[in-house]
Amino acid sequence: MKYTSKGPFEKGYNKMVSAVDNPEMMGMEFGVVKLSTGDVMHFSYAQEVVYDLLYGKVSFEWGSSSETVERKDCFHEGAILLHVPQDTAVVVTALSDAEIAVARTENKRSFAARLLRPEDCLSANEERGAGLMNDMSTRLVRTFFDRSNCPETNFFIGEVVHFPGKWSSYPPHQHVEPELYYYKFLPENGYGLAEFGDDAYKVKNNDLTGMPANVTHSQAAAPGYAEYYLWCIRLQDDKNIVTTNVAEYEWVLKPDAKFFPEI
Repeated sequence: MKYTSKGPFEKGYNKMVSAVDNPEMMGMEFGVVKLSTGDVMHFSYAQEVVYDLLYGKVSFEWGSSSETVERKDCFHEGAILLHVPQDTAVVVTALSDAEIAVARTENKRSFAARLLRPEDCLSANEERGAGLMNDMSTRLVRTFFDRSNCPETNFFIGEVVHFPGKWSSYPPHQHVEPELYYYKFLPENGYGLAEFGDDAYKVKNNDLTGMPANVTHSQAAAPGYAEYYLWCIRLQDDKNIVTTNVAEYEWVLKPDAKFFPEI
């Protein structure tokens, strides 16, 4: 499913996916907060929440804690995010124009709220794909957390910076859990192709795709355009994720795989 913003984001919270409108996402919800300098917004959800700063300078306040953070953009700088359990009041003050992606899901378990910078993430800026598939799937992967470093979470979540003209999340794969991809492009008029089972969607800046359970997916970017996507997987409450590649395409991952014109 492709969820396209109906126009430029308005100031405040811009809903893109909700539990009511999109039950195929297993209760996962997603939106983007757009702020101008001086704006103050208050949040409190009966859900686990990730506030991922896409760009800008903001102050986060939660409980007795507060942090001022800044991120130039989501392509060149690592992730900065606030991760909180249900019923945590959060105040965001914009010290510049800013955007924040907000991912939410039900989670009754308790854990300590924390602000994560790149060095706090499971993977700060990992290069993947080098030396495989003629380097056609090189990308940067920033994994925020999963149950290995936050056992109480219901999310497996992070970012990919996808190099122009290349692929990521390839070979096509699937999992029982639903997943969201939220896209940015550099330059902004770029586009990519999102594989969705036997179909594909043309995706542009601020688009979102949602893959329900067992839908195979992978991603390609147009030449000349870097692609960013925030990926959010809603884990099952009582099971860890199992990812399955489409078996007929797995041969491309072998270090000695031969490609045209050698075959």
